[in-house]
Formats: sequence, C-alpha cells, structure tokens
Amino acid sequence: MKKNNKIIVAVSPDRALRQSMIRRLAVDMGFAKTPGDAGKIIRQSPYDYDLANCYFLFAETYNLQESILTTGRLYELAATGIAVVVGVRKIPPAMEFICEAFFPHNFTRL
Repeated sequence: MKKNNKIIVAVSPDRALRQSMIRRLAVDMGFAKTPGDAGKIIRQSPYDYDLANCYFLFAETYNLQESILTTGRLYELAATGIAVVVGVRKIPPAMEFICEAFFPHNFTRL
C-alpha cells in the first residue's frame, strides 16, 4: 500500500467496523502480520500517543473537528511520512483535502 502523506481515515458509523478496517490497514501497511497482531498497536484515540515522538499512530476513534491543533499535528506527522490512521464517523467537508478516506466497500473482506 502506497502512503500519500495524508491522514488515512477509516470512515464508518459503526465502531467495530472501523476497528476491523484499521486492523486491515495496519496489516496492508506492514505494521502487523495478522489483524489480531494489529489490534495490539491500535489505541483508543490519538491522545493516547505521545504526538511529539511517535513513529506511527493507529487510533480507533477521533473527531477531526474536536481539536484543530491536534488535527494539525496529525496532518504534520502524516506529511512527514509517518503513518497516521484514525477511525472517524464522517469526514467534515473542510477536512477532506488532508484525508485519504477508506470506506467499508473498499475492503473485500474484514
């Protein structure tokens, strides 16, 4: 999977589906061998990471409009080549340009 230096978002209103999508993305990006292993590196939110020193970020839930500073930092990390994958319910139109969106139909099997 090629990284486009954007925030990768798994878009789904269902939390369990978002988590399985993020697990699959972690496997496809080479951070884990199996979806079960990927579950070990996924955290609840980006606030569970040290955003100043992280090498990757896999968060199950985040609201892109919650904190402009945090969203800006996530985009900064993604722009420098760090894998930033978050699960969201929906993408606000103002944030679409910094996101690479994946929907449930992008995955043949979860």
